Amino acid sequence: MVKLTDPALCAKCKGSRRLCGRPVCPILKRIESSIKISSLVRKRELFAATPPSVLVGERGYPYVWLGPNVAPLTGESASEYEKPEEWWGVKSLEDIIRLRSSMIFSRFRVKVTKVRDPSSSLLDLTRELAISVKPVDAEYVFKKPPTPRLKFDGILSPIGPRAELERLSIAQNPVVPRKVDSLVEDYDVTASEAAEELYIGGISYYHIVRIFSLGLLGLRNRRRLVPTRWAITAVDNVLGNSLLKRVKYYEPIGEVELYHSSYIGNRYVLMLVPGNWSFEMAEIWMPRSVWVRVNEPFLTVNYELYDGKPRVPGVDGGYYAIRFPVLEALNRRRKQAIVIAIREVTPSYYAPVGSWQIRESVRRAFINKPVKFSSLEEALKVVNKFIETPIDLIIAKSKLLKSLLLQRKLTDFLNCRR
Repeated sequence: MVKLTDPALCAKCKGSRRLCGRPVCPILKRIESSIKISSLVRKRELFAATPPSVLVGERGYPYVWLGPNVAPLTGESASEYEKPEEWWGVKSLEDIIRLRSSMIFSRFRVKVTKVRDPSSSLLDLTRELAISVKPVDAEYVFKKPPTPRLKFDGILSPIGPRAELERLSIAQNPVVPRKVDSLVEDYDVTASEAAEELYIGGISYYHIVRIFSLGLLGLRNRRRLVPTRWAITAVDNVLGNSLLKRVKYYEPIGEVELYHSSYIGNRYVLMLVPGNWSFEMAEIWMPRSVWVRVNEPFLTVNYELYDGKPRVPGVDGGYYAIRFPVLEALNRRRKQAIVIAIREVTPSYYAPVGSWQIRESVRRAFINKPVKFSSLEEALKVVNKFIETPIDLIIAKSKLLKSLLLQRKLTDFLNCRR
C-alpha cells in the first residue's frame, strides 16, 4: 500500500492511478475546467451579467482586490451561477465547479477604508451591481484578457479566471429591495443591527453577505470593505447571536431528536437533547478526503455553553455555518435544546466549494421530521447508520457529549439508590 504521506504521491500518480484514493483527481479537474473556459476569455471586452456576485479578497489587506464575478451570458439565466439555495440536492459537485469556473473575477484594487472615495467609480458601480436581487447586464473592459485559473476554498465558492478591470458600464437598472436601499442609506445603525433588520425583513442571507462585505452597512465613520471570507463568518455569527437571544427564552424540547442530511460527500447528523442551549460541533475529515493525506481520520471539536461563546480559540467558519441554521430551526419552533452536530467529510468531496453547502445541508436536515428517542444513549446507537466514523471516537474527543453521558449515568445511579 502506498503511504498517503508520500510528498511525491501526485507526481507518481499523474492523475491516472488514483493513488490518493479519491474518486476524481482534483488537480486534473482544475486543469479541465480551465481549458473549457480558455476560449471564452481571450478578449479584453465582455458584455455579460453578474448573477449578482461580488468578491472582496483578503490578500494584501488593507489594500484588497475586489469586483464583480461575471457569468458567460446575459439576462436572467445568469442567476443560476450564484444561487446556493437552489443548488442543494440538484447540482452535483461537478456542476458547481463548472458553473463557478465559468465566471470571471473582474477585479480592481482599493484600500478598505476608501468606502466613500468619490474617485473610485469602479467601487460605486460594483456596489450598484451588488445590491440588486436580479442579474445585471454590464460591459466590462479589462486591462488584459482574463487568465484561466480555478481556486478552491473551504469557505468561499470556487473562484474562476481573473482579470484586472479597467472600465465598467452598467447596461440596465439594478433591482433593489426597499429595505436594502433604506439601510444602505442609514448611517445611524450599526452593521450588526442592519444585518439583523435585513434578515428579519426577508432579505436572503447571501444578499446580506454581499452588501456587508462591500461596506454598505454601519455607522458613517465605521464603514469598511470586509473580505468576503470574513464577511461570511461575521454574518453567520451576527445572525446566530441575534437568534440565540430569543431562543434562550423558549422552553426546552421534550425528547431527544435526531436529524440528518447528506450532500456532495458531506454527511450531517444533528442530535437535539432536552435542556438549556449549548452547542457542540464535531467535524471529521475521513482518510483520503481533500485535506487529509494520512490513513486516520482527522477529528476536531468545539463547543459553547449557555453564554454562546466557543471554548476553543480560532473558530473556523464551518462552526458558525452550522450553528446559524440550527438556531434558525429552533427559533421557528420556539424551542431551545442542547445540540450535538456532527459533520463527516468523505473522499467524494474532492474539491471544497464553500461553506454554503454546510449551511444549506443543515437547513435541509431540519425540513424532515426527526427520529425521536427516550434517551441520548438510544440515539447514539442509531448515529452510525448515517456516518462511518465510530461514535466512540467522537465521544472520546468531545466535551459536551461526554459530559451529557456522564451526567445521565450519575443520575441513573442516584435514582437507583432512591
